[in-house]
Amino acid sequence: MKQPPAKPVAVAPAEPKTYRTAQTRAATRQLSGHFPAEAVQAFRVLAATLDMDVQELLGEAINMTFERHGVPNRIEITSGRRKRD
Repeated sequence: MKQPPAKPVAVAPAEPKTYRTAQTRAATRQLSGHFPAEAVQAFRVLAATLDMDVQELLGEAINMTFERHGVPNRIEITSGRRKRD
């Protein structure tokens, strides 16, 4: 004898995952790319030599690109990890 099909069980919708975001990153987006390992290492060494974070040096490079193409600077060069004088 066949059993009648089971009634569907109501399942509560899953709550969306939430992630903690550092306050310094609240209104920002990540911009990244893939480059040869040697270039990345050289960039990190240059940042350390200049006593800058990689993010600060990258922001400076992006602003230089904006200037080259006649676009106003859009990135304030700061670091979320330490205060600049």
